[in-house]
Amino acid sequence: MMRKLIMMLAAIGLMMFLMRGRAEEQPARYDVWEIVTEDGAPLTSVCEEPFPGDLYIAADNRLYEVTGAQGSRAVAAYRETVVLPDVSWLEASDALAVSQVNRRIALYCTHSDESYTPTDGYYSTDGRGSIYEVAQALADDLAARGAETIVADTLHHPHDAGAYRRSRQTAVQLLASAPDCLLDVHRDGIPDPASYAVEIGGEPASKVRLLVGRGNANMAVNKEFALLVKAVADRVYPGLIKDIYMGRGMYNQDLLPRSLLLECGTYTLEKERVLRSMDMLADVIDRALYGGVLGSAGSVSDAGSVPSERGGVTMGEPDPVPQEPEGSGVASGLAWTLGALAVGLAGYALLSAGSWRGGMRKAGRNLSEMTGGLLGKRPEEGEEPEHSGK
Repeated sequence: MMRKLIMMLAAIGLMMFLMRGRAEEQPARYDVWEIVTEDGAPLTSVCEEPFPGDLYIAADNRLYEVTGAQGSRAVAAYRETVVLPDVSWLEASDALAVSQVNRRIALYCTHSDESYTPTDGYYSTDGRGSIYEVAQALADDLAARGAETIVADTLHHPHDAGAYRRSRQTAVQLLASAPDCLLDVHRDGIPDPASYAVEIGGEPASKVRLLVGRGNANMAVNKEFALLVKAVADRVYPGLIKDIYMGRGMYNQDLLPRSLLLECGTYTLEKERVLRSMDMLADVIDRALYGGVLGSAGSVSDAGSVPSERGGVTMGEPDPVPQEPEGSGVASGLAWTLGALAVGLAGYALLSAGSWRGGMRKAGRNLSEMTGGLLGKRPEEGEEPEHSGK
């Protein structure tokens, strides 16, 4: 009887484990929050929960502060119109680059599953998301302008609250190369593609949102860098930078001043539009970090004057499969099986012992016998084991 019960419980545990694994193959859709003004006018949408104190700088440089949230809607109050940094030096014909040596930029992808549905056929994957193609394209375009770029291949699955903890290890490794700037490349989860679709220079492209974590020690410096990037972009490629959101998190930006999280399009936008924007974004970041001038007032780009060679340095070997944190994949599966076994044993013992206390004692002893004493309660010295039917 006991052997049959054990086999049945083991089968139940195995089935629960397989069902859990199958459920995890389908990543959860993103939650979307709408941010509105005090009058109820829509401002923007975000895919992270807004909290009071979060700051939002719209495309027109109007600054709003989140004052409250209820359900999937947050209210933000207008505070002021931000004056962007002066970038008149972009038009100075005798301006020189800030630095021509040791120009190094590091890139990684915290949410390594992110992809673009219209192009890839899926919005998220258990493998390597096409967000890495976007990061590599940005790196290549930066390298074409003379910067050494380092792109981390490491996966940080799953897409959950622990992803930033796992990607922090990658960011720390990248710091060993002493980069001037650290970029975490994402794509947004806002369903409406029109929120990111834009035409620049007559070509379909994608906007880019800048995120700064207001919970990190470098928040002030990173905010100023984000404002500088927007100022350059507004001057050189109007419409490229969608907005700036300063959320409650850290985003690992405490590790280095001049760190940014980039939302490059959204999952409902064609990847080709996003890739087209990376050359423009590279031009903006290069100018913001190292200087550079416009060919003439009002010109869009002087990228034709940079070397044509491309290619960044790839850091490390790609992870072959998604890795759960702390080796929890096997451990959690074993825990599910043992948990189901323990529940079954407890129920069986309760029925046979006739009381809750007696049933729990019996279940503990049975579990101890089955696991060789690793789990459950062994009989105390001098205490007789209970037997079936007593």
